[in-house]
Amino acid sequence: MSKAAALRVALMLLVVALLAARVGCGRGPRAPVSVARGPAGASSGEGGEERAAGLAPEPAGAPLTAIAGTLVDQDGRTRSLAEFRGSAFIASLVYTRCPSVCPRIVAELKRLERAVPPPHAPRFILFSLDPANDTPDVLRAFAAEHALERAHWTLLAPDTSMLGSLAGALGVAWRTEGGGIAHSAVIAVADSAGSVRHRRIGLDVDVAALAAAWREVEMAGRRQAH
Repeated sequence: MSKAAALRVALMLLVVALLAARVGCGRGPRAPVSVARGPAGASSGEGGEERAAGLAPEPAGAPLTAIAGTLVDQDGRTRSLAEFRGSAFIASLVYTRCPSVCPRIVAELKRLERAVPPPHAPRFILFSLDPANDTPDVLRAFAAEHALERAHWTLLAPDTSMLGSLAGALGVAWRTEGGGIAHSAVIAVADSAGSVRHRRIGLDVDVAALAAAWREVEMAGRRQAH
């Protein structure tokens, strides 16, 4: 074999080795990043969303209703979080393209809705982690698919600059990767000031305990109002 041919073979082997190393690294877990930057400590591929669902830091930062910025609801209206000050609500971060975790979060919230009938029925606010895709039309279709009645459910696509603050206030870690979004599965009960008073983390939700927490926070708000 000539020196030129040998050199070409050596270069090809080097390229193959580098590509193999890159693929191997891409499949391994990544270290979590701080919540202010909105990452999650698991990839979104093959079970990554389920693994990320149970990883959630403590809430930090301003109450939800004090976060500045604009959001668009499922009817195309521009909203602000200050509008929700004065009444307790239940919040979660989801996205409509989510294949696994988000439908399960919504299913648990629906169970809670059935467990707490009027006049103490919860107000639900779902914030999108994927505002570029979750347009009003998409949000409306998602609401219709899951039978989320407008009277009790508000779906909001925030300005992307708000995502870090929303995730921090709810204690949600998230990261975009591989076409999906790995994120904490958090259901938060917020009081009338927008501060988180109770959270359920992960995909195994004790609906009875969540309903009890909601009643406690909601009744406290009613007492303060009077």
